Amino acid sequence: MDLSLINQELFNGITCDVWRNDKHEIFMTTEQLALCIGYQTKRGLTKLIEKNKYLKNREFSVRVKLTSTDGKKYDTRLFTFDGIQEVLFLAPKSDFAREFREWTRSVLNAYFKGELVKAKEIAKATATRRTMTQAINESPHFEQKNHIIFSNLLAKLVSKGRFNSVVGMRKALGRPKAKLKQMLDTPEELQALQKYESSITSLLDLGFDYHRIAEFLTTKKAVNAPQQ
Repeated sequence: MDLSLINQELFNGITCDVWRNDKHEIFMTTEQLALCIGYQTKRGLTKLIEKNKYLKNREFSVRVKLTSTDGKKYDTRLFTFDGIQEVLFLAPKSDFAREFREWTRSVLNAYFKGELVKAKEIAKATATRRTMTQAINESPHFEQKNHIIFSNLLAKLVSKGRFNSVVGMRKALGRPKAKLKQMLDTPEELQALQKYESSITSLLDLGFDYHRIAEFLTTKKAVNAPQQ
């Protein structure tokens, strides 16, 4: 089976390799899946497989040769999207497993549906959010608790006024725990989020307070803020 590494995503500090074959099926390795659902090593998941041997069926997992960091190829079990869901059903219940189940819906499900552009834009938006967060923390105008006012501003800007807050957006869409970027439907909306976050970061670096930032972005309808 020919596989290609199409992306790497982070979950709770764990790098998750997302593999795809020529039929656009999605796979994850046993070791990474084990860590993501809370096992200390892959041995815990290996024991689960031995107790539920049907997980070795092609529907749920396959064995392939993958190149390791040492340049050598090793026989590795990869789980399909259905296999990942089945493992989550069988694995001991834990906060880790619950969080990973939510993660698969927001990220792996995008790949499963062929929404590769959306998943890549989510990754970009996540990287941008870290930059904006740092800018807020370093601004003399704000405390850490003030992050929510910028999240609400972003929700209003990206939704073009349909929602005034992240909480309101969650209630309207029936997504009580979703992050803002997970509630956006199109690559264009995700790109707009990234640009608005970059604008806010630049304006914070210029010393703008919240009211000046909100006024600038609302009245100018601009996502390209002035540079230092």
